[in-house]
Amino acid sequence: MEYLTNHDLFWVNQIVTGTVNPYNYFALEAAMAGQYRYGDSQDVPGQAAVMLDRLLTKAPFGSGNRRTALIALLTFLNANGYATIVDETEVVRLITAVATQTILPLDAVNALAAPAKESLTAIPMRQLITHECNHHTVALGLLTPGD
Repeated sequence: MEYLTNHDLFWVNQIVTGTVNPYNYFALEAAMAGQYRYGDSQDVPGQAAVMLDRLLTKAPFGSGNRRTALIALLTFLNANGYATIVDETEVVRLITAVATQTILPLDAVNALAAPAKESLTAIPMRQLITHECNHHTVALGLLTPGD
């Protein structure tokens, strides 16, 4: 399993907002820790859902939490053998639905990703984050207002 660190999440937030935001360390730590499971941690969608939920409900950053959650989620999924299977507007709808608690995080993850035919697991984490940001500019733009 590949995991994002607190530093990765902080860097994602800087990239998607274009600024250094104040943050709550404990909320950030809780969100990052959502990726982990005790014992044999192989439940990629479940672990991704916990991280997504914590990034959105605990909102560790002063701004850009939805955009940070999107890129962190997609990076974690891609780093662990999953690919996005929906278009940009559906990704935004699902992230927004989790943020407004109208859909469960695991349902959103299962709707937007599936095991990949080609894995991106060999790509270094920072390079994968950059790839996700570049690949999902439309979704990032749609999530920007009010984020």
